[in-house]
Amino acid sequence: MIMWLRLAGALLVTLAAIGALEYFGVGRLLGGRTAEDASPAAHARAQELFWLGIFLVVWATSILAAMRRWAGHLQSFAVRQARARR
Repeated sequence: MIMWLRLAGALLVTLAAIGALEYFGVGRLLGGRTAEDASPAAHARAQELFWLGIFLVVWATSILAAMRRWAGHLQSFAVRQARARR
């Protein structure tokens, strides 16, 4: 349950950060083009893909941390079971 709460927290923090950066116009600066150089549809699509990439990296990092934590729990459980059998 804690893992899901942490994952939801990471999602909320990421979405808040994306919203704040969009509000300040950082997405346009990182896009590499001005709005006049690209059509509005292409610019919007590239911006969406950029933020989706950031979200996926944060999400994957959270999942990886949760998997490593659960692997540690399972390993300690297996060690306790092996000691109990002796």
